[in-house]
Amino acid sequence: MLVIAGPESPRTLYYEPTSAVPSAHLGHGGLGNFWHGVIPTGGRENFAGSQPTDFEQLCAWFYPGLEVAARLGKPFLFVPWKPIRPAKAWLRLGAERGGKLKLIRQTARRFELGNGVVVHTDAGTYRASRVWVCAGALQTPALLDRSLGRVVSRGMISDHVLCYLGQVDRKVNPEVAAPRLERTTHGVWFPAGYDAAGTALVTSRPARFEFRRLDFGIEQRAVFGLPPSTVLAKLLRGRSAGLIAEALYNRAGLFPGARMQSIYAQLVVRDAYEVQDGGESLVRRQDTIRSATDALRATFGLQGLQPSRRPDLGLPMIHLHHSVDARAAAAAGLNTTQSLVRVADASMYENIGPEHHSFKVMVGAFVMARAAQ
Repeated sequence: MLVIAGPESPRTLYYEPTSAVPSAHLGHGGLGNFWHGVIPTGGRENFAGSQPTDFEQLCAWFYPGLEVAARLGKPFLFVPWKPIRPAKAWLRLGAERGGKLKLIRQTARRFELGNGVVVHTDAGTYRASRVWVCAGALQTPALLDRSLGRVVSRGMISDHVLCYLGQVDRKVNPEVAAPRLERTTHGVWFPAGYDAAGTALVTSRPARFEFRRLDFGIEQRAVFGLPPSTVLAKLLRGRSAGLIAEALYNRAGLFPGARMQSIYAQLVVRDAYEVQDGGESLVRRQDTIRSATDALRATFGLQGLQPSRRPDLGLPMIHLHHSVDARAAAAAGLNTTQSLVRVADASMYENIGPEHHSFKVMVGAFVMARAAQ
């Protein structure tokens, strides 16, 4: 197996020119180079035709001994101590394949279908019996358009958006419990939930120090740009005690029992961005995002919730998906059981559910690869 892993010198794209939030990493491993590994077990674990045993098998490959079966179908988020690093995973997979997995640092420009598949890169030409496209939700559409000679890209792209619903004071509302966590040798299990319609993943997080003030936390997170669990070094420099406390909770489940609890919701926003310049830039569709988050707020009910006064703030969750028209791709001969070219990244998925989907996309790719053998 030959893996065309992207340019020798990687490059990162961002949601907006002034944003600190990356949208794509052009190079080996993609954004997964920095993925600390939130793995959901909630309502959509049966993803891309997979079965619960597929989910368990892939979990066991990365985290031997992790007990996940009893949690499937229940709203938990698992954050491992040891992150999944694609570069290390490739080395391990190559060793297991006895050296039959070769990785080259080149960029695929297009492919041609015929007697097999011919792939053209910026440095050579390669022939294959089958090609798997995993260039990411931003780069895959343009690659397919160039290669197929027809438009299968949508011009729009969907994303998860994190919105702040408000605060609950546990002293005033004792029926709202502090998050109950479970620490294991592999990582931390965090509780979660869903809104009444099942369209949003709802979590509570301790609000400490200046985060006890309504809306202060979401305003700070908007300034820093990324979920706190990924930017602890920046937070330490920024000296925001509230932001550091939330980061420590997100990453390691520390200090969950605060009196004040912030309530967040993660939801899918269809067509949250327009894609321009062949996947090089995104244009935020603020009205679309605001409409989706407003609809959630209007139907969300929690006893004693003090609602946010900043409904304009919502954070991208780096979960871009649904940038390829699945029906147009199928009409072009992609992603059928007989296809020479299969797309295995998030660009093809429309209904991904409200949870983090990176691990579930890997499960889907695992199932497709096994079926193709």
